[in-house]
Amino acid sequence: MANTTPILIASGQYVFRDEVTAETVMSPLDIAAKAANVAIAAANAHSELASQIDTIAFVRGFMDSVPGGQGPFGASNNMPRSLAKRIGADPQRAIYGREGGHSPQRFVNEFAEKIAAGEMSLGLIAGAEATGIVKQVAKAGLAVDWSETVDGDLDNRGCHWLFTEHEIAHGITFPTQVYPLFEHAWRARHKLSVTEHRQLASELFAKFSDVAANNPYSQFPVARSAEFLNTVSADNYWVASPYTKWMVAQDAVNQGAALLMCSVDKALELGIPESQWIYLHSYADVDDRWVSSRPDLSLSESMKLTLNGVLAAAGKSISDIDVMDIYSCFPIAVLAACESMGLDWNTDKALTVTGGLPFFGGAGNNYSTHAIASLTDQLRDSPSAFGLVTANGGFLSKQSVGLYSAQAPQTPCKNADSSMQAQFDSLPLVEVAEQASGLGTVETYTVVYKRDKPSLGIVIGRLADGRRFLANTAADDEAAYAILAGDEEVIGRQVEVSHQAPQNIARFI
Repeated sequence: MANTTPILIASGQYVFRDEVTAETVMSPLDIAAKAANVAIAAANAHSELASQIDTIAFVRGFMDSVPGGQGPFGASNNMPRSLAKRIGADPQRAIYGREGGHSPQRFVNEFAEKIAAGEMSLGLIAGAEATGIVKQVAKAGLAVDWSETVDGDLDNRGCHWLFTEHEIAHGITFPTQVYPLFEHAWRARHKLSVTEHRQLASELFAKFSDVAANNPYSQFPVARSAEFLNTVSADNYWVASPYTKWMVAQDAVNQGAALLMCSVDKALELGIPESQWIYLHSYADVDDRWVSSRPDLSLSESMKLTLNGVLAAAGKSISDIDVMDIYSCFPIAVLAACESMGLDWNTDKALTVTGGLPFFGGAGNNYSTHAIASLTDQLRDSPSAFGLVTANGGFLSKQSVGLYSAQAPQTPCKNADSSMQAQFDSLPLVEVAEQASGLGTVETYTVVYKRDKPSLGIVIGRLADGRRFLANTAADDEAAYAILAGDEEVIGRQVEVSHQAPQNIARFI
């Protein structure tokens, strides 16, 4: 009887930290190929592996993740097939994914379904970023052309806007301008002062930094103390309240990672030792709504559903999980996930296997490929352990979760609940007053910095009738900047809101 149980058989990672010269410069595809070749070698197959890969999924590049966006030095017209040429593969199917840091785990979930159904034999998931190289090349004035034209079919899943026009009008667009809104809302709900929260976040991320300092694939392998993280300095300057530089994902990275998946039968055919096999026990995917329409900005309902659903489907609780990587683009992503699972953020268990996006490196949409690679490597060394990966895309917008172990599942790997997205979609939305006027109460806020000075104030609140409003403070309202940047509580304060197209303007009273 055929055994199409899906397994992960190998992974590979690569990091470039050297000085960029005309001889050493590498494109994202070059970096991805290095990681893929490491994975192919690590599989320990008895026969040639690359030529048997029938599906390659390439994680969408960060610079190509906004409609119309592209890198400054060109790129391949078909990223997965360009990668295939570099590693000696000729896949039947080539996929270029959507935007979002959830993508690697979602590809694992998709591949697992196709392998279980007999629709895929051997699949490769890969991605890479060379944003650091791009910056160095521009600074050095090197002539670089990464354009390629490759023939072959391509399932290009495109990229899509993560925000509405109304959100764009108020600066609710860049992650460093959106996640602070969640962070302050979470802080206030937990009755923490601005000062208390920054101390908590600093202690949380100092632990991540310690892991990154000992990871051979980290872009920034330096241990940074809680004291350093909590101190504003030339090397840790304000980005947007409550975040300084080292509390946010660092995108100037040159990192690649790859995963190989197949069925148990295919692994036996290839002679891959059972010590390499890692099983996906359960998984889930849920996409959230626009930020402005979410009822409670201090938590993530999509996290609650996916994380608890995956654990329940495998008959586990968070206390049963030995190894985990919680997506960590900002402190709130970790804190919200911990709260969703009933896990103390200050647990003695490591919450990351890589060191997290601020310290290991925020490798664009591909970070969680590194997380899955590192986690599965640890599970191979601990055959009785279970590991959990949370992957987050957009603004806590897309959640993909996977539960792994070297132990074979008692029941076939499965989607935790195929109706989960429908359950989520049935939850209520908030009505947004796009042309707001009158008195309102602040729900959350941030102030964005430029060259160490406040440059944009963002306020989200509720009008007396319960409708939500988005607003900015006036560009010349220095008093408002001082309030937003201060240590006193802003949430719950009253503001007067008026519509001055295309924005709403909030003034503190």
